[in-house]
Amino acid sequence: MSSTILGHFLLFLRRILAAKNAESTKKRTGVAFSLRSLRSLRLIHFRLLLFPCCEISILTLAAVLLVAFSVLGAEEPRDGRVEFSDGTSVDGKISLTTGAEMKIESGPQIRLLDLDRVREIRLSPEKEEMDRNWRFKAAGQTAKEFFGEPYPVRYLQATIRLAGGETFSGHLYSTVLYVEGSETTQKVILLSKQHGDEGQALKTLVYPTRISFAGATVADTATATLRFKHPTFGSGVEIAVLTRGALMRLAATPTGVAGEFKMPSPWGKDFFLAIKTGGKIVAAWPAEKDEKTLAQVQKALPKSEDFFDERRVLGVFREPATAEIYSLLLAVRKGPTSLDEKRSQPWRLEIYRWKTEEGSDRLMLAGQGWLFRGIDAKTEAAPPVELSDDLWHVHQDGETWTIGK
Repeated sequence: MSSTILGHFLLFLRRILAAKNAESTKKRTGVAFSLRSLRSLRLIHFRLLLFPCCEISILTLAAVLLVAFSVLGAEEPRDGRVEFSDGTSVDGKISLTTGAEMKIESGPQIRLLDLDRVREIRLSPEKEEMDRNWRFKAAGQTAKEFFGEPYPVRYLQATIRLAGGETFSGHLYSTVLYVEGSETTQKVILLSKQHGDEGQALKTLVYPTRISFAGATVADTATATLRFKHPTFGSGVEIAVLTRGALMRLAATPTGVAGEFKMPSPWGKDFFLAIKTGGKIVAAWPAEKDEKTLAQVQKALPKSEDFFDERRVLGVFREPATAEIYSLLLAVRKGPTSLDEKRSQPWRLEIYRWKTEEGSDRLMLAGQGWLFRGIDAKTEAAPPVELSDDLWHVHQDGETWTIGK
C-alpha cells in the first residue's frame, strides 16, 4: 500500500514541476505554486485519507516535502564572473541561496527578479563618507560628542540588464550569491550600503562592481562603439577604458574598420581611456592644469599604502558634477619581489579616485583601477606615457562614442 501512496506522491511532484515550467517568467508574483499545484496537493491529501494504513511516517513525508519544495524553488546555477573593486575576479557557477529571491527598489517599485533573466549587474558608488560614533553629552540635550576612529560608509547603486535589453537602476535588497568554482565556493554579498570597521580606509572596503553571466545572446549584450577621428596607431594596438565612479575596466577590440573598436557598454557613464601602441601609452587627459588639486594629491599619496614603492602623478582632474578628484599615476615596483628574477618588477598605469574629508581639504583614497600593467626586468623601464588632450574630447551619440576634437 505504501508503494502506491509513494507513486501518487511522485506523480504529484511531477505535476508541480510541469506547472512550474509552464508558468510565465515575464513577471514574478511571489506565489510559490500555481492553483493547479494546490489542487494536486488536495488530491494527494484526499488519497492519504483513503489509506490510513499507509506505512509512511508523517515525519518522513514532511522531510521529503521540505526537500522537494526547496528544490522546486531553487533556480539552476549559471556560469558567470564576479569582478570586485580591488581588481580581482572569480569565475564559476553563480546561484542564489535556496529559496531566496533577488529584489531591487527601483523608483516607487520593488521588483522581484528571476536570476535566469538577468544578463548583467553593475554596482557603483552613489555616496561615500567617513563617519564616527557619537552620543549625547547629557540626557535631554542635543549636543553630541564623538568617539572612536572614523569608519567608512558607502552607498551603492545597482544597474541591471535583463534578457531582451531592458535596463534599470535602483537599490538592491541584501542578496547572497554563491560562486562555485572548480575547487572552492565563494560567498558574495550584494549590498546597497556598506559599513566598514573603525580605522578602516574607504579604499579597502571592497565591493562587487560587475556580475556577468555567460551564454548571453548578441541582442542581450550591450556594446558600445569607439570611433577615433584621427587614428594614428597601427596594428597590435590595445585600448583600455575605466568608467568613472566604480573604475570598472572595459577592454576594446577592433571591428576591422580603421579607427573603430567595440567594447562593453559603459551604460551611460563617462570614462577614462588609454591606448598602448608602438612601445608607449597615450592617455586621454585634459590639458588644463590644476596646481592646487595636484598639491592635495601629492600630499595625500604617501598616506595610501601600496605595493608599488614609486608612484608618479601624471595628471589630476576634478569631476565638476561630483567634486571627486581623479589622478593618473604610473606606479612601479623598484624593491625586491617574489617573482622570477628575469622579469620581477611590476608596473601599472592607474587611476586613483579621491574623496575630500568633510570639514577639511584633506583627501582620502576611495578607489583605484588600472588601465595597463606589465612586468619588466630590473634593467628595463616602464613604457613612456603621453597625455593627449585630443583624446579627452568625446562626443556621445547613443552607444557610439567619437574620440577626438
